[in-house]
Order: sequence, then structure tokens, then C-alpha cells
Amino acid sequence: MLRPYPFIKVITDSKTNNTTSLDMERPSDDSFSGYVTETAESLHRGFTEVTLYRQTATHQLFRAKRFGRWYLLKALLPELRGSTFHRQMLVKEMEVLMQLNHPNIVGCLGLEHLDDYTDSVGRQVSVGECLVLEFIEGDALSDLMAEDQLTSAKTCERIIDELLDALSYIHASSVTHRDLKPSNIMITRNGQHVKIIDFSLADTDSHAYLKQPSGTRQYMAPEQTTGTVPDGRNDIYSVGVIIGQLPLKGYWADVARRCTLPIDQRYPNVAAMQDEIANHRQLASRLRLASFIAVPVLLLTIIGTVLWHQFSARQGLIFNELNRLPAITSQALNQLDHRIAETGLNRQMDTISQWKYLDPQINEKILSVNAFAYDYALDSLPDLTDDERLHVLQQMLDRWQQWHDNIVRRAKFLIKNHEHYVTHYAEETLNTYSSTSER
Repeated sequence: MLRPYPFIKVITDSKTNNTTSLDMERPSDDSFSGYVTETAESLHRGFTEVTLYRQTATHQLFRAKRFGRWYLLKALLPELRGSTFHRQMLVKEMEVLMQLNHPNIVGCLGLEHLDDYTDSVGRQVSVGECLVLEFIEGDALSDLMAEDQLTSAKTCERIIDELLDALSYIHASSVTHRDLKPSNIMITRNGQHVKIIDFSLADTDSHAYLKQPSGTRQYMAPEQTTGTVPDGRNDIYSVGVIIGQLPLKGYWADVARRCTLPIDQRYPNVAAMQDEIANHRQLASRLRLASFIAVPVLLLTIIGTVLWHQFSARQGLIFNELNRLPAITSQALNQLDHRIAETGLNRQMDTISQWKYLDPQINEKILSVNAFAYDYALDSLPDLTDDERLHVLQQMLDRWQQWHDNIVRRAKFLIKNHEHYVTHYAEETLNTYSSTSER
């Protein structure tokens, strides 16, 4: 800490931890700025506002401030401070944590001793030997899970990602946590980042002592109960149990299941687990991308089909409207042709003898076709305007006239060339009929 005061030296009595300061002469160097680095204060002078934060079965956790920053002091319960075993466990946790430096792992400054003292309100504070840990402003994952605050799948996935990243680093440092559980995973309030805490049961290859079955039964791998050598797959089992308790769906169920298989069937390491998760995510991403593409394409196809049908229907309406009268006319002419065929006069033209007795009955057949044209145009047609009705009738009469003229022309030809078969009465009748139709 830089201070613009005369240069001082802090002397600490190793027996009493009392500090004194002596003024020292200013260096003769003209470059002296008046700012120097003050040596660290002793522990009981440096920590202030020491308060009991939480207590476990074996430890007391104190919250304390030094140089404006909060720390967590982890000390043994007073009745356990004389236990060599428990003190060795505390020292081992310090040695493990001092090997680790990761943003998702609680930081440790070392092991220090805080003498008993009376606080500002007259209470006796007894801390003793303690771990000086980073104080984490946040909540335990177990508390968030109990309060149903983890409703976002993305938040849960980020927690698992950071947990696996920290665990990969821990295993790369030849450390096995052996007590991973939601209560040992803190989630910071600022950014909701993971902080793994409580390495009291952690073990390393370099620690040949204090290796005993340990862990929390619900999250502890089955092989940990037999006192086997710590294995990184022990922690993978615990992660699988945690994943199964988080609101994660889809491929996460398969990941959790493989984590909790017998040890030889689990992921061999955290990297293999991360690779499989990445593959699942890549596949899910492709499926989402395909759905994102397929849905608009499908919608465009449906919209295009509807528009095309509407366009086709509209075009059909326009076409039908434009062709309505020709279609009606064509249908009327077909009916007229059918009526003409019913008279049988076209077939009778091939037999001369049938014209030999030309009489009013034949004339009536011809006139009946003419009458049919009028009746059909006036009574049997759809709702048409007068002009449209007259147009259809005119077309029918034109067709009738063509047929009539053909009949008369062929009849006259037969009569002219076969007068010996046709009587004078027939010729007069035909001429009379012809002149009548022309009028």
C-alpha cells in the first residue's frame, strides 16, 4: 500500500507480535518521491470485523476484512485444535489449494494464526490456526436448487461447463476433489459463475497419508466406499448425479447416465465428457438450424401454394368469364347437332327412293329442328343477357340454315337427275318449302 508519508519501518516482535515503527532518514537521492511500500501488518492487526459466518461439524468459518477486502477464515473447532489428525487435514487442504489457481476454484492465501482477542463489543474471539480463503459473494448451488431458482437451461449448462472446466484443471494438477456436491459449488451473484470450495477431502498423488474412504453418500461414487486409490472418475460420477438433479433435458440424460455407470464404463476423463457434450450440442445446433431453415421454407411453400391456387383460381375465373359465352354456344350447337341427327334426314339422303315421296312429314322434321333452336335459346340456357341469348340463338340458326340448305340442295340434285322417280307433286312441295324457308 502506497502512502505519502515519511519513510517508516515496521518491526514485528516474533514473540509478542507487537509492532513498532521508527522514523528513518530520507534518502539523499533527489528522486525520492515520498511514496514507499509499507510492509504487511501482523495477522491480528491486519484482520478486522472478524465474525462467525458458519459452523460445520469440524470447522468454524469466520468472515473478516483486511485492507478493505473480505476473506473467509477456515479454522478448526476449539475442541479439535489439539487433534493432530484434524490439523494435518487442514494443512493438506492448504497444500492442495495452493497448487490451484483457476477462476472457478476458491482462492487460498495460505495458513495463518490469529491470536485470541476481544472485539469492539467485548466478545472474546478465538480463531487460532486458519486457512485464509477468498470470500465468495454468492449462494451454494444446493440453495438455488432448493429454491427453484435455476429455471434457465442455459444457466444450468453454463454452470456445468464451468464446473467441468475447473474439474479438468484440478485433475490435470493430479488432484481429486472427492466431495463434489451442490453445497460445495458456489454460484457468484455477480455473473453467476462457478466457484468450487471445500477441498478438505481432496487428495493428490503426492499425499501418501490421510487416504481413507470419504465423500457424501448421495454424490459419492460406489468405489469410494472401499478405500480405493482416488481416481478422477470419482468426481465424474458426482457430476453425473448433479446433472441429473438440474432441470436439463435432451442429451443431458444420456450424459448423466454414463457418468454414473460402473467406473470402467464411465467417461475416462473430463475431456472425453466435454467432447461428447460438444458433439451433442453440434448435432442439436444442426437440427435447430435445419428447423430454422425448414420452417420458413415450408411456410413459403404453403404460402406460395395458396397464392398459386388463388392466382390459378382467379385466372380460371377470368378464363371462364372470357370463355363463358363461347362455351355456352358450343354446348348449344352440340345439342342442335344431336337434334339434327335424331331427324335421320342425313341418312335418308343416301336413298333416292325415300325422296321420291317427299311430303310435309319431312318438312316437319326440318322445321322441328328450327323450333328446337328457338326453344333452347329462350328457355334452356343459363342466366344470360338479351344480347348474349340472341348471340347463341343466331349461332344455332346459322348452323340450322347450313344443314337446311344442304338438305335442300341435295334433294334438288336428286330430283333433277332422277325425274322419273319423283312426281311433279314432290318437286312443287320442295320448291314451296324452299321458298318458305328463304322468306
